[in-house]
Amino acid sequence: MELEIASTMRSRLLGLFGRPGFAGVLMLVPCHDIHTFGMKGPIDVAFVAADGTVIEAHRNVAPCHRLKNREAVATLERFTADSRWFVPGDRMQDEFKRSPE
Repeated sequence: MELEIASTMRSRLLGLFGRPGFAGVLMLVPCHDIHTFGMKGPIDVAFVAADGTVIEAHRNVAPCHRLKNREAVATLERFTADSRWFVPGDRMQDEFKRSPE
């Protein structure tokens, strides 16, 4: 999975909005609260704890919704796809490994 990090206030606020061709996963850091207002289609969302464990995951979140998890330090988003998505208990470091240099 390709991972892009959104760490500025502006990039976190926009999230996937206005990026219809983006095929990767967007990590919003810090983030424990997201909305899908203005989105044209559904997204998949996962909330991540400080130790990198997924603590909550959602598939096919429709536009005009808000999700939050106060224990999360980061949130993962992607446009809904048929491929595997996170489930609670998954560990971030297992999914996004660096390629050998």
